[in-house]
Amino acid sequence: MSEIVLHQWVMSPFCNKIRRCLEFKGLSYQVVNYNGLRALQAAKLSPAGKLPVLDYDGERLQDSAHIARFLDQKHPDRLLYPADPQALAQSRLLEDWAGTSLYFYELYLRMLDPVAMEKALDLVCTGRPRWERAVVKLVLSRRYPKKLGNQGLGNYTKVEVVKMLLQHVQDLDTLLLEQPFLTGEALTIGDIAVVAQLDEMIRTSDVAERILSFPRVKAWYARCGGMNG
Repeated sequence: MSEIVLHQWVMSPFCNKIRRCLEFKGLSYQVVNYNGLRALQAAKLSPAGKLPVLDYDGERLQDSAHIARFLDQKHPDRLLYPADPQALAQSRLLEDWAGTSLYFYELYLRMLDPVAMEKALDLVCTGRPRWERAVVKLVLSRRYPKKLGNQGLGNYTKVEVVKMLLQHVQDLDTLLLEQPFLTGEALTIGDIAVVAQLDEMIRTSDVAERILSFPRVKAWYARCGGMNG
């Protein structure tokens, strides 16, 4: 049995994604959380200095997409990346879209909303000294508005951002019109990547009910084990 350790930030959608990949493969693994100021130690784990990082039998891997591809190579009996060329292309596009576009909606709804921010702090400060919460809040409050402003989404009002997000959700609902998963009959990395982002919006933001108001998205989300990642 392989020894697998996932180094994670508990509210990261990319760490959520890797938990889902490991569970999809039926692999046992341990988790090391970098809550509170322990997050500073994560920078020493890999050249990128970001989580997730996966230790697999002494081999250390970074970047969620790279980890997912590695898991398919090691455990090809149930593929995250489908063999069919069309489904594979669609899955890769969805994975990239989730990580480079949908992610910033998750950040906006979590980091720029005071109520959602407090819920996020509950997650990332679990098990840490109480005084660390104020420090972590200060860091997050300074880092992410700037990041979202540079990306562009931070220059819109919340009403505008939610409207754009729900258009994306409606598009997902349309993709599910005649198929149970986003790329066809089977769950793929595309579904996992998108669900991981939606999970983190639904976990802390006040738009959860609106996201799940789309019937096909709600049913698909349940099929994918929403909020269990």
